Amino acid sequence: MFIDRFKRYNTIIKNTGYLSVLEIFKLIMPFIALPYIIRVIGAENYGLIAFVQTVISYFSMFVNFGLDISAVRNVALARNDEDKLSEVVSSVLCLKCIFIFISFLFLCILIFFFELFAANKLIFFFAFLSCFSDVLFPVWYYQGMERMKNITLIRFASILFYTASIFIFIHTKDDYVLIPLLQSLGMISSGGISVILLLRRDQIVFRLVDVSILKKYFIESVPFFISRLSVLLNSGMAKLICGTFFSMQSVAAFDVAQKVATTSFVPVQMINQSVFPHISRTLDRKLIHHCFKLILVISFLISGGIFLLAPFIIAFFAGENMPEAIILLRILCFYILCGGVSMFLGTPVLVAFGCYKPFNRSVILSTFILVFLYSILYALNIFVIENFAIVLGLTELSIVFYRLYFSMKYKILSK
Repeated sequence: MFIDRFKRYNTIIKNTGYLSVLEIFKLIMPFIALPYIIRVIGAENYGLIAFVQTVISYFSMFVNFGLDISAVRNVALARNDEDKLSEVVSSVLCLKCIFIFISFLFLCILIFFFELFAANKLIFFFAFLSCFSDVLFPVWYYQGMERMKNITLIRFASILFYTASIFIFIHTKDDYVLIPLLQSLGMISSGGISVILLLRRDQIVFRLVDVSILKKYFIESVPFFISRLSVLLNSGMAKLICGTFFSMQSVAAFDVAQKVATTSFVPVQMINQSVFPHISRTLDRKLIHHCFKLILVISFLISGGIFLLAPFIIAFFAGENMPEAIILLRILCFYILCGGVSMFLGTPVLVAFGCYKPFNRSVILSTFILVFLYSILYALNIFVIENFAIVLGLTELSIVFYRLYFSMKYKILSK
């Protein structure tokens, strides 16, 4: 029975393995460099880098425009049709080129009109280069084709380049401006290699696509863009507020705690990315049922472990410079527990079964809840970063209840 089940989900298991290798290196390599970075450039400069990267993440999200979700399903459905695959790939690349051009123009406007952007324009430009990787790196294609092995080695080389270059080029406090440049160069190189392989080895023919076809793929991606925007607002709003109203030291503390919390989602993300194409094609409720129980156990164990080890984790990454990050990380453990469950109930469950509206509404609803709770904190004069972490957990809990309701309503979680 076990052997039969292994054969049935052989591709999923292999893809999970490749993703595991990739995500482990993505986890280990930057975290090897993080303590060194904070010690060399200082918490204030690290906070500035985190603030800039948070801003650029919104540009990255706009460049992707939800295509990294909608295109996965399109590729999975057209995997045996070379002409259709070329249409999907060409459309996605064309749209992303348009979006990155618009993004660059908007960044120039921000730099021209706002002093904070103008004073750090070089860092913003260096960080913006990473958006070209969003254009070039076709993770969505390999996910749809269920061939994650292809991107594992490429992305590993990129991560290794960035990590090694940090120790080679970052030696003094003033070298902090090079950090986003080094990260962007590694990402662009991996994107360039992967898109060349896509066009040559997979014989995908890049062609100009009719405007009506571009419009079709654009419209498909809009709901996912809206949901991604809400997710990004949820995760980045605290750091933007800290950088605007408080200090870059606060940004640094929140960023370190949030990085650990976000990294804890890696096991759930690996499972989600591996099973999503399979569930989209087969609507396998039994697999969903097994994965859901697994996600609950994993999320509980990870959040509990991080809560206990929080002082040691923060001491490892930031030394004694960020004691406030310990309490932030412990508060975020509730966010970790709820986030793992909500992630699984999202793309692999609701989206795979075509329940786009409940999925998107849940994310948008969470943003309204987040803004509402932030407004209460401001009105009550308890606008502090510890409460920002509590708000993240409560917001994520709302997503869990909302998505769980529709998963049960449409009987997706039943065997």
